[in-house]
Amino acid sequence: MKNKEEKLRNIFSKDHLGLLKISSKKGTNKPSDQFLIDSFQEISNFFEQHDKEPSESEDIIEFMLFSRLESIRKSPTKVKKLLSFDFYNLLKSEQSKTLEPIELVAEDPLGILDFENEELSIYEMKNIKKSDRVRPDFLARRKICNNFDEFLEIFNRIHEDLINKKRRLVAFNSRNLDAGNFYVLNGVLLFVEKLNINQTSLEFDSGNRERLDGRTKCIFDNGTESNLLYRSLVKALEIDGFAVSKKINRTKSIEITDEDQENGFIYILTSKSEASNISSINNLFKIGYSSGDVNRRIKNAKNETTYLLSEVNLISVFRCFNMSTKKLESTVHAFFDEVRLNIEIISENGKIYKPREWFIAPLDIIKDAITLTVEDNIKNYFFDKNMQMIVKLVEIKPFSVDRD
Repeated sequence: MKNKEEKLRNIFSKDHLGLLKISSKKGTNKPSDQFLIDSFQEISNFFEQHDKEPSESEDIIEFMLFSRLESIRKSPTKVKKLLSFDFYNLLKSEQSKTLEPIELVAEDPLGILDFENEELSIYEMKNIKKSDRVRPDFLARRKICNNFDEFLEIFNRIHEDLINKKRRLVAFNSRNLDAGNFYVLNGVLLFVEKLNINQTSLEFDSGNRERLDGRTKCIFDNGTESNLLYRSLVKALEIDGFAVSKKINRTKSIEITDEDQENGFIYILTSKSEASNISSINNLFKIGYSSGDVNRRIKNAKNETTYLLSEVNLISVFRCFNMSTKKLESTVHAFFDEVRLNIEIISENGKIYKPREWFIAPLDIIKDAITLTVEDNIKNYFFDKNMQMIVKLVEIKPFSVDRD
């Protein structure tokens, strides 16, 4: 019996990896999710420094980050927790599988891959010489914004202004990143409260480079704040971000007089077609023009290929004065060219017809584009089909450094 007990003691004493050691978490000061967030932000910082995600490199630090990222990607629960922190689409969330109930049990039940527990972490490298690569001075932290109440009202106003077209999204350029402005990153509105940046010179194998470096203080409308690296924020916004414009003064209503010449009508309509390749498309609209009565123009719609050989619903009609209606139509068509319907219609005589006046875009966006065209302001905007919004072209303004 003593021999058996002695053998067991010897086995336990050689548990160098601590696999048999049960430790308490009572002493930890960080919430479990914060360990996950901090670990993922190390990966984001690597991407920011090297313009690539970590790979199976001989460099032990890079390999550690690669292994950690692979582990996170395989865990839908961790991917879900980290989505709002994934500025560079490192999680590839669109490829993440849906977690089935049975997988909740099967997914790492012993916590072997759980780097929240520092003693059991297979990614915690000890007694390893640190990499000579440039490391950030400290990691950006996303944490609860304790004074978020001070920002809530203005966030609500910005959302309201965007909805009511009093402000617009602006294509982002690093030169328009400024303290006191609002931006949209990965669909989340953020406010840059502070910029603390300066010009620095860095030495790389490829040579010396001058660049702006420093920290930002950002407040997000989900109630969190972060001290993101200036360059991290710039790169993230360049990948998937927009600036929010200043308030827009809309053109006032114009009174029509007897001297104004009516040049026809721009109209918007939908199709009543029951064909599956047409009826299944949401936000499908025809934008056309007519020199005369629109109702008379569409009366024979079911026999005309331009109307997809189907009856139609007339949605809106715009009377045009003192301008070329055909040119207005062409301009709006070009504006929505990326979302033009791409199908073929076969007429009764067997001819193939490709409709050119049908577009897949929200109705209010189409109306807004027509208004901007009438105001001769459409050239300053473009339609972002992913955001489903009209975005203003980049506003460039003077930029200085050493801001506090």
